[in-house]
Amino acid sequence: MQTPKGMRDFLPEDMIQREQVIEKIKKAFKKYGFRPLETPAMETMEVLTAKAGDEIKSQIFRIEDSDWGLRFDLTVPLARVAANTQYPKPFKRYCIGRVWRREEPQKGRFREFWQADADIIGSKSMRCEAELLSMANSLLYEFGFKKPKILLNNRKILDALAASLDIEEKKNRVFRELDKIDKIGKKETEKNIGNLIGKEKSKELFKLLAVSGSNDKKLKSAEKLSSEGADELREILDLCSFDIEIDLSLVRGLGYYTGPVYEIKLSRDMGTVVAGGRYDDLMGLYGRNEYATGISVGFERLTALIKSESAETTPTKVFVASVKGYYKDALKTAEKLRTEGINAEADLNERNLKKQFDYANSLKIPLIIIIGEKEAKENKVTLRDMDSGKEEFLLLKDALNKIRGYDV
Repeated sequence: MQTPKGMRDFLPEDMIQREQVIEKIKKAFKKYGFRPLETPAMETMEVLTAKAGDEIKSQIFRIEDSDWGLRFDLTVPLARVAANTQYPKPFKRYCIGRVWRREEPQKGRFREFWQADADIIGSKSMRCEAELLSMANSLLYEFGFKKPKILLNNRKILDALAASLDIEEKKNRVFRELDKIDKIGKKETEKNIGNLIGKEKSKELFKLLAVSGSNDKKLKSAEKLSSEGADELREILDLCSFDIEIDLSLVRGLGYYTGPVYEIKLSRDMGTVVAGGRYDDLMGLYGRNEYATGISVGFERLTALIKSESAETTPTKVFVASVKGYYKDALKTAEKLRTEGINAEADLNERNLKKQFDYANSLKIPLIIIIGEKEAKENKVTLRDMDSGKEEFLLLKDALNKIRGYDV
């Protein structure tokens, strides 16, 4: 029997790593004062389609004979809640959870996947964007990525560019093609845009977008199109103490973002891992309008990038092995370990000592406590390091101190 198309099982060794990634992301969100919000997996179709374009509408898993569908992102539920709930502003929320999209599965894309979002509602200040980027940079550093490639643009600049070329009616189609430039290359993108607006306007478009050199040079060029958009980017750069590159061709979120947009790349092969932007008009679709901006950590891509052969296979840190007739003593020892905050398990299959060792080895449990006649008589335990094979005969309290000292 197989899983539904585009969905996956995660075996224990996979889930252990995924949970570790989730905990690191949560820690980063909380460090910056974001609070958790959970919403249902399902929303009404009215809520889901208020934001969705035609492409997303076709990807919604609709519940048969109902007006309900599975959420396709975490922003729509947030918009519904925030537009109808009073909180002190800014309202800073995070959510990590499953979303569903009914699209054709392909490498790296699934019908059920996880997202990790942090959003700020109720502030128009560029301090919000600077904080979100700082948080993302700090999080990625924790995962071992010292110099992520952070790209930044502003939709106000792109919209002004479309107006200057008199292509506003076609701008979404043009920007949709521009968004493919990393996948199909500049030459093919320029050709496709030329087919939409003509070769001359296409050349002019790319001339304006192809400004190279320093961020100051790019911003001076952008300022001719939108001084407001350029000033917002300058403020973000001024508030961030790490490398950010202005990319005037960066699009993201057609019909969605209204101001600064950004994406972060960690690998040439993997593409964008973190992305976000400002969406000041969205809340009004669900009730009361508010300023809003947010960031999304590509949980699936990030997990794939950090996956390693040394990943844990079990949360158990100590296996309490027992000689025949001493299981109750082992059970008491395991319970003592657990009350001290140490993950422990004892034998449930009534196996001999060798087979208990084999089991612990198969799961790469780093430490074993052995309980037998000698240990029970002297009220001590034998602590074995499975990596070195070294054994020590100790009082349980001393064994606990040793266990705490191990890097496990």
